[in-house]
Amino acid sequence: MEKRTQIQNIQALRGVAALAVLVAHIYGSEQSLAGGGILPQQLRIGVTGVDLFFLISGFVMALVAERTPDGVMGAFRFAYNRAARIYPLYWLATLFLLAVFFARDMLLGTVTETSALIPSFLLLPQAEHPALVVGWTLIHEMYFYIVFSIILVLAPARKLFLLALWGAVIAVAILIGIGNAPWAALVFSPLTFEFLAGCALFYLLHRLNGRGGGIALGLGLAVMLVLTIGFDDHGWARLNDHGARALIYGPPFALILYGAASFERLNKLSAPRWLTATGDASYALYLFHLPIVMVLNRAVEMLIGDRGIVDNLVLIVSCAIASITAALILHRFVERRMLDFTRKFGDRWIKTTRTAVRAERAW
Repeated sequence: MEKRTQIQNIQALRGVAALAVLVAHIYGSEQSLAGGGILPQQLRIGVTGVDLFFLISGFVMALVAERTPDGVMGAFRFAYNRAARIYPLYWLATLFLLAVFFARDMLLGTVTETSALIPSFLLLPQAEHPALVVGWTLIHEMYFYIVFSIILVLAPARKLFLLALWGAVIAVAILIGIGNAPWAALVFSPLTFEFLAGCALFYLLHRLNGRGGGIALGLGLAVMLVLTIGFDDHGWARLNDHGARALIYGPPFALILYGAASFERLNKLSAPRWLTATGDASYALYLFHLPIVMVLNRAVEMLIGDRGIVDNLVLIVSCAIASITAALILHRFVERRMLDFTRKFGDRWIKTTRTAVRAERAW
């Protein structure tokens, strides 16, 4: 593909996905207020922003793989970059959440369960969600990155075949009923199809040169509009079935992703800067918004109480402003510096490792 990549519109979609998840969690928090909620229940569908994240991850990983040098060292750097992208800010967000829990325990005399902290920090599969609930999606992300790295080591020239084989293995496992234990449920999760679909979209975009993007985008948006209007308690419960979730929300999000990427490829339409800026900070927004919403929910209950819709409006506005503002600040002053540090550390580490390997071979 040409040097210029479909990145601005992809970043904008990251922003849309993160904002959708934020809105869904604000809805849930607002419902817990004494007087009930005022937001429509259809906003709960925002949690499917996670499915859009998965598709985007697959698309971007296929793009990155095209630029990754073949061989063990290239795959090693790929895996390192993915881990460096995920873990540091996730650890910081988890520590922030634990501080919130500690403060709550001090005030209310409660005790927070901490027995699963190690698996949570390492993003290992477990029966329950990690301490930072949104971490369950990062467990799927890391699994995808690990297998993708192995593919880059084994046969980078045949990665399309191996990705297809991966999907076939998962499909067979689902059909024969494998996947009850936490590790098996992860390895054979239907949600992996969303990552694989994202990869396929990257290569399809290259082959079709973006043709049909307008139709794809319009159709995807129309389907999501229908799904949103009809979203109810049954739809909410169905999200726990990952197979149904991937089948229902994967295709329309895939169409939207293809359309957005094709528009930028053909220089037809680029997302507004504020949305791409939100996309740049989407990971910080995704990680930190839940602790912020929890704190503000408690603050509104204590300081305002049940005053009609006043407490609802204060909670909604404060959660949105505080979460987005905190994400932008964290991205600018923390996340970017973390990424810069890990990149430089990786450059030195990989260079040292490569030198050591060459010396060992020479010896």
